[in-house]
Amino acid sequence: MDAFNGRWTANLEKSRRHANHQFASATLTFAFAGDVVTMTHTGINASGKEESGVTTIHLDGLEHAISPQAPGVVAVARSVGALVIETEARKDGQVLGKGTYAVSDGGQTLTATVAGVDGAGKAFEQVIVFDRG
Repeated sequence: MDAFNGRWTANLEKSRRHANHQFASATLTFAFAGDVVTMTHTGINASGKEESGVTTIHLDGLEHAISPQAPGVVAVARSVGALVIETEARKDGQVLGKGTYAVSDGGQTLTATVAGVDGAGKAFEQVIVFDRG
């Protein structure tokens, strides 16, 4: 999973963002410790406000609670080879969202394909392309 390590910057021209998820900039940073991934995101939202957060991803295929702010929501994640991470969020057995993070063979591009239901209860799907650095 070394291919993921480091900082990635969203390439908005190459990305296909959902109308309800327009942002001005975004970065992802991945750090690994065994089968646990720490993914830090930062960026500027459509309103010009800075946002950031940290997500812990366990690549063991088991359900893990997401946070106390999301009671009953669990995440399941696994690696598919060395270049792909698949994630899924569930509540009461129902899938709320899915994400796939794939690093290109050359290691210079990360494509995040995310679909689900947002905080407003609306379905969305988007593909965000990130460049290394």
